Amino acid sequence: MKPPTGPRPETMTSLPTLSLVIAVLLTACGKSEPPKPALPARTTAAKAPDKPGDGLPPPDCSVKVDPALPGPDVVGLKLGMPREDALNFTRCLHKDAFVSFEGTWIQGLRTYGIKIAPQAFSAHVGETRPCKYSTMDEMNKCGVGNRAWTFVAEKITVVSPGVPGREKVLGIWREQHFKPGEMPTADTLLPALVQKYGQPQFTQQQPNQWMRLDWVQDAAGTPLAQGTRGYGSCRTISARAGDSHSWSDACGLTITAMIVLSRENPLLAQELNVGLMDQAALYRTGRSLQAELQAMEQQRRQQEAEQGKGAAANVKL
Repeated sequence: MKPPTGPRPETMTSLPTLSLVIAVLLTACGKSEPPKPALPARTTAAKAPDKPGDGLPPPDCSVKVDPALPGPDVVGLKLGMPREDALNFTRCLHKDAFVSFEGTWIQGLRTYGIKIAPQAFSAHVGETRPCKYSTMDEMNKCGVGNRAWTFVAEKITVVSPGVPGREKVLGIWREQHFKPGEMPTADTLLPALVQKYGQPQFTQQQPNQWMRLDWVQDAAGTPLAQGTRGYGSCRTISARAGDSHSWSDACGLTITAMIVLSRENPLLAQELNVGLMDQAALYRTGRSLQAELQAMEQQRRQQEAEQGKGAAANVKL
């Protein structure tokens, strides 16, 4: 199944810095016998860290999710959470998680020089090793945190655009990968998803490859049954954060789950991915965010103009 097309796919790339290694050829001078091998220098090479470091301070694990927030959750995270609370909550789920930030989710914003926080962050959990730059293949394996990720057990992505201090969570994705010997059966994941989110409005599968479940609502919160108006146009959120998405003010809460089956044994699941978004809220935020940034710029200009009036009194012609 091809992912739904949308105005912007999220992309994360890492461009590692190439290291130059210079070899020095030592030759003996004035002697007929071959030179003796040089003794190694008595220096201690810097040991690479055992895990990636994102440079963030320790998280505040006293953060609690507001029970008044409506709607379902993804691993405890809920739509409408303040960005900082969601960041602390996510980091406290896995103390060794590496967090990366993405600046643009809502594209085309004119910020007028106003510094806004990154619109999305992702917490990565898994197994890594130091990057190697000996071959192009090794360099391509280098990912976030300047580490080669040999296995990504879990990735949580949170989208929270907004003006400084008023960022709210509008989209959540959780991607889980399972190793051989630790894969759950697909038959146990399906009822667990139904128990958590209710009966899906749409179920699709590719035999022996994957299964997809969709829960879709219109902007008023009414579930859209298959065949009703707006049903197909609201099924536009992918289960992986890195795939393509599109959103509309005519659609409301949208949940997509994807179970990827094991190639060796299709009865087992090697991936479980869940995406959750309020499409109308994200659409409105995109429109209002630009208006708020423009209002902040107009206020700045007005303040500078008022200051200029006082300065004009000191001007001698």
